[in-house]
Amino acid sequence: MENFKKYLTKKASVVEKGLAKHIKQIKNAPQIVIDAMAYSLNAGGKRVRPILLMAAAEAFGLKNADVMPAACAVEMLHTYSLIHDDLPSMDNDDLRRGKPTNHKIFGEDLALLAGDSLLTYAFQTVLKNGEIKSVGYEKAAKAAYALSYYGGVSGMIGGQVADVYAEGILEGKSKRAALLTATKYFKGKSPKYFLLPAEAKEVSASALLTYIHKNKTGALITAAVEMGALLAGVKDNDLKNIRKYAEAIGFAFQVVDDILDVTATKKQLGKSNSDAANKKLTYATLYGIEESKKAALKSLKQANAALSALKTADKTKLKPLYDMAEFIVARSY
Repeated sequence: MENFKKYLTKKASVVEKGLAKHIKQIKNAPQIVIDAMAYSLNAGGKRVRPILLMAAAEAFGLKNADVMPAACAVEMLHTYSLIHDDLPSMDNDDLRRGKPTNHKIFGEDLALLAGDSLLTYAFQTVLKNGEIKSVGYEKAAKAAYALSYYGGVSGMIGGQVADVYAEGILEGKSKRAALLTATKYFKGKSPKYFLLPAEAKEVSASALLTYIHKNKTGALITAAVEMGALLAGVKDNDLKNIRKYAEAIGFAFQVVDDILDVTATKKQLGKSNSDAANKKLTYATLYGIEESKKAALKSLKQANAALSALKTADKTKLKPLYDMAEFIVARSY
């Protein structure tokens, strides 16, 4: 793992240079909002999502420089989601990656706008991949579509909605839904209305938790890996298998986060342990720590199986993807 940690550090440095370059290209905007965007982008982190994008692209024949705009775009969208998650109306956190959250420095109004700016600038950035000869606009458009889908209402945002309304559900009632159903407009609405898609067949804590983990955290990790493959022109079964890999590690990522929110200190996390305070539905609260560890290890096996099924990938370049899966799960042990 030590060699992989060096790999992560090296790749994160490449991503940070790319992010700085794209932020400097912003024109015709008040400097304060650019500074607010940069504040959260520069807050650190392991840059897991852009590194996954680059690793997937490399496995199918591209170089880091070929996909750098897309790698930066997925990190911008991820960062916007963190800014908004931390707001008082959401998780109400005052610490992110060991630093005061965006709204603690710039105020709620500008934090909201900085998040909006990163979201929209992400799509401007990913489409710059069309200018790169080895990629082109058709593949860049497919990557942008994937980012929009997985980062949008059918992916990450849908998961966030369910996460918000699941607060308190283990005590028998969603505290936010209860406030709304007491009003005239929402009176008589079922729990499913607030928590799950209309087409969901099962309404249970287990089904809800799976939906939240697959979407709130897993969807953007899936986006990153799939975007890397799409930029390389991957199709058919290999695209399905690389997606299976991404879904498995995305699920494991959130399960391990749930474990760490219970077992790690605020200093180790670099943020507040807010799940318990917000009465969140998590793997740890529903199944306990030991079962959560088993679930993460099961996802690791699924990820490895998906990688081994790839046909057109360069087998010599798959190691970072195997290592990333192990790294994600090992964070809790």
